[in-house]
Amino acid sequence: MPEELIDKPEKQGDAQLPVGNDSSARPHVEDLVEELKRRTAELETANRELRRVSHYRSLFLGRMSHELRTPLTSILGFCEILLDHEQLSEAQRRFCQKIQNSGMQLQASLDQLVDLSRVEAGGTELFLQEFSVHETLRDSCVAVARFAKKYQVRIEHDLAPNLTTIVSDQGRLRQILYSFLAWCVSRSSSGQRVGLQGMLVEPARLRICFEDEGHHIENLARIFDPIEKGSSGDLPNLEELGVIISRKLLDMVGGSVIVQNREPTGILTTIELPLRPAKE
Repeated sequence: MPEELIDKPEKQGDAQLPVGNDSSARPHVEDLVEELKRRTAELETANRELRRVSHYRSLFLGRMSHELRTPLTSILGFCEILLDHEQLSEAQRRFCQKIQNSGMQLQASLDQLVDLSRVEAGGTELFLQEFSVHETLRDSCVAVARFAKKYQVRIEHDLAPNLTTIVSDQGRLRQILYSFLAWCVSRSSSGQRVGLQGMLVEPARLRICFEDEGHHIENLARIFDPIEKGSSGDLPNLEELGVIISRKLLDMVGGSVIVQNREPTGILTTIELPLRPAKE
């Protein structure tokens, strides 16, 4: 009797084993694997198509930029000659200045679009060289002064005396500086100021701060996201597009950027980048 009582549970347990469950579940797993393979192949095809479209878009923008810049350069050149060397009436001078300002705005828009396309396609190259930080910062303030005059905004700069040289892409750094300065100016009202500070911080980094007295920004995390700006129907303007591109350029040169609201008004934008490129 004891042996029978012991054997019966084992037999019942054997009878309760889910015989056949593995074989019934196997076709379902195989279907999922096949579906995963099909979806993966579709994604790879879609990615190849996106890369192809992006490549042709870059080629189109580059060609369009070349075709438009040639006559635009002539227009701006003749406007400069008329304004500097001809005896114009007040009305004629005002009209020439409007033509020149519109041409420069169009030229800047073309440059921004081509740069954005190249950055997205990974076609932007860096040309590293050693140059003066102090002169580059000062020249950038002078370059944006004409734009600031249009808004009647003051440009002030405070540069540390120990600013020496940096090894980076000077052209890209100038573009970054101009974009952030122009953005601060466009956010400002008549009579307000835009400040730039340059200093060295450890370890071996250059810190540049931009201050303006414009309105606060509600969602600081979305400043450099053109998709979020466009989704609400409020497309980024030229200056906002400039800082979006500059954010990508900062990544390329090993830099970083932080944007903070100031009290009682305005924002503080701080960018940092290494004085020398990181060793691979």
